[in-house]
Amino acid sequence: MMVGFGIVAFYRWQQTQLIFFLLLVLRDFAAGYFFFKRKPAQSKGPRTLTILAYASSAIPLLYFGSTVSSKALFLASDLLAIVGFLIVVLATVELGTSIGISPANRGLVRSGIYRYIKHPMYSGYAVSEFGLVILNPLNMALFIISVSLYAFRAKSENQILKSF
Repeated sequence: MMVGFGIVAFYRWQQTQLIFFLLLVLRDFAAGYFFFKRKPAQSKGPRTLTILAYASSAIPLLYFGSTVSSKALFLASDLLAIVGFLIVVLATVELGTSIGISPANRGLVRSGIYRYIKHPMYSGYAVSEFGLVILNPLNMALFIISVSLYAFRAKSENQILKSF
């Protein structure tokens, strides 16, 4: 499924030329690779959490293109995307074969960036997505939904991992 998201992200990048969507392509293909190599889950959350997790992963593909022409705002958006996805990359590398979309227990990671931020992947996505709000105020509604789903996913993961 993540490879499919990557293809859609590539299409969105061609439409908008926003670096955010190009970074989504890289995220989705890297995630697809790690999913093939990942550890089996020791315990999983309910099916509804899985559906919400995939919906949450797809929301960034829905962001609107820019309504501004300011080079400074494009630069700010690009910098937020780069910083946000750098955090995501660090988290992805640290998770390695423990990565997953839906909440499941594949082992608790407490090293690297996870030593400093409990849910760095969601934090990185929020930072990068905020750059799109700068470019189009209509993206604020999607941003609020997206961050709310990240918070819900984080809470669900904490519940599943609390016994580990």
